[in-house]
Parts: sequence; structure tokens; C-alpha cells
Amino acid sequence: MARQATKKRQTTEAHDEKRNDILRHCAILFDKVGYHKASMQMLADEVGLGKPTLYHYFPSKHAILYAIHDAHMSALLDGLAGDGAEADPLQRLRSACINILRQIAEHPGYVRAFMDHYEDLEGKMRNQIRAQRKDYFERIRGIILLGIENGQFRDCDPDLTTYGFLGMCNWAYKWYPPLAKKQSPEAVADALCRPFFEGLSLAQ
Repeated sequence: MARQATKKRQTTEAHDEKRNDILRHCAILFDKVGYHKASMQMLADEVGLGKPTLYHYFPSKHAILYAIHDAHMSALLDGLAGDGAEADPLQRLRSACINILRQIAEHPGYVRAFMDHYEDLEGKMRNQIRAQRKDYFERIRGIILLGIENGQFRDCDPDLTTYGFLGMCNWAYKWYPPLAKKQSPEAVADALCRPFFEGLSLAQ
């Protein structure tokens, strides 16, 4: 029984690793030619698989797009989970910005597909990603509310402030990839966040 469990776990891990490898290649192709122009045959060629084998891992191009969205949102949500609720709100926002920028630097194809093709998701896939996006927004909003309640942040509209913060961070997908080898996510986050934080914070 133990051998069977180990073999099953190894098989599952290998399958997941292959799926992730396929997603990386597909995201690169989406970034090169655009989601709508990429066919399943083009995706299979990019990955180096036969089209029937690609269908074994993903039943459609929509399924690949959903998996990219899910991987990106999972990484962002996991990044927020790394900071304890007792941590300084400014530090937590800085960490969130760094995490967004790191995803842009390391997975530009994922992020571009996420930013540009959310509207192409349909049905349950779109609903699931919408729920993740809402969860992420509410967590960032909660950090801002905490700063307001503890007197660290000035009284402001938490919804608009959250939209402003996320818009500032996310828009970097348009310009940060070419700079990523020269400027770290931490350095860019500090440059972006400093004016925002100075406006948000109450004078000490």
C-alpha cells in the first residue's frame, strides 16, 4: 500500500509539473502573438507536444487561460497570507506591491494574459476568478482599513484607495518587464509606494 501511495504521489507530482511547464510555454506564446491568434496547434508546437497530448492536460485554450489566471491569483493570495495580521499596514502594502512586481518580472506572460484577457473567461471559470479577485481586493482593503482604524492612515475612502493602490501596482505590467533585469521588485516598489504612502500616512 505504501508503494502504491508513493507511486501515485510521484505520478501526480509529475503531472502537475508538466502542466506548469505547459502553462509557462503557453503564456510565452500568448505574450508573443496574443491570446486570440494562438491556436491549440500553435500551443502544442510551442510546448513540443502533439496536439492530442496537449488535450490530455488541457481540454481547451480557455482551460489554459483559466489555469494561468488561477496560478497568478493563487500566487498573489499566497503572498498576502505570508504577512501576519499584526504586521505594520504600510509594510504589508509594500509586500503586496513587491509580490505583484515579482510576478510581472518572473511571469510577464501570465500577467499580461491575466490583465488583457479576463473578459475572455466564461461561465464557472470566470466566476471562480472573479471570486479570487474579490477576495484579494477585500484583503488589501482590510489592510487599509486597519491603518485608518489604528490612526496610522488619514481618513480616506477605503474602496477608492484600494483601487488606486492596485491600479498603481498592476499597471506596471505595461512598463516593468524590460526594466526587471536592472531594477529589483523591491527597489521599484519603494519608488512607486513612497509618494502613495506619504499621501496616505498621517504626519507623525
